[in-house]
Amino acid sequence: MARSADLSTQKHGLEARFAFTQGLFELQTTQSGKKQWNVTMLFPKTADIGPLKQLAMDAAVEEWGEKAKQMVADGLIKSPFLDGDGPQGKSKKTGEPHAGFPGHIFIRCTSGEEYRPKLLNGQLLPITEKPELGSGDYGYAVVNAFTWENKENGKGLTFGVSMVLKSRSGESLGGGGVGPAEDYFTPIADEGSVPDEAKQGDGAANFFG
Repeated sequence: MARSADLSTQKHGLEARFAFTQGLFELQTTQSGKKQWNVTMLFPKTADIGPLKQLAMDAAVEEWGEKAKQMVADGLIKSPFLDGDGPQGKSKKTGEPHAGFPGHIFIRCTSGEEYRPKLLNGQLLPITEKPELGSGDYGYAVVNAFTWENKENGKGLTFGVSMVLKSRSGESLGGGGVGPAEDYFTPIADEGSVPDEAKQGDGAANFFG
């Protein structure tokens, strides 16, 4: 297996939108039974992801030589760059597009069980709780590209991730966990009282019959 150098997407102005961030807080199990950390990074199709493509090509050439360039072009080496409008961007269960994926290119980033990525906020302080970094939030990462090969799937490229930096919050895409109760409720001072709007039937319940 060949591995590229590390690359900071921040230094290249490549802000991503994160999806499936639960994989940064809880180990995920692959179909082969292997445990790993993972996250998906979404980039608008208008973004210049040239630095990431070069990173992947560097790993491919190190592993398979100069011929790797033509092999990538011919699809003989599976690309790590997936189309959010294609089949990879849709739910295998429902066939519906994953929220936030249309109009984007995405990469799936992984890290071994013993190498959990460092999670940081804008002040470079550790992120420790799920609500601090949810699916739909934006940020940067330190990534590398590496090669793989097996009998079932042939040859391919994947991205590894060692650090994640949240730059700003975004509309939730789901899959990142629910925040603290205080974000959704306010304390009820008198549990015996009933709001006037509930008594009068002015709430949303009227729309559900």
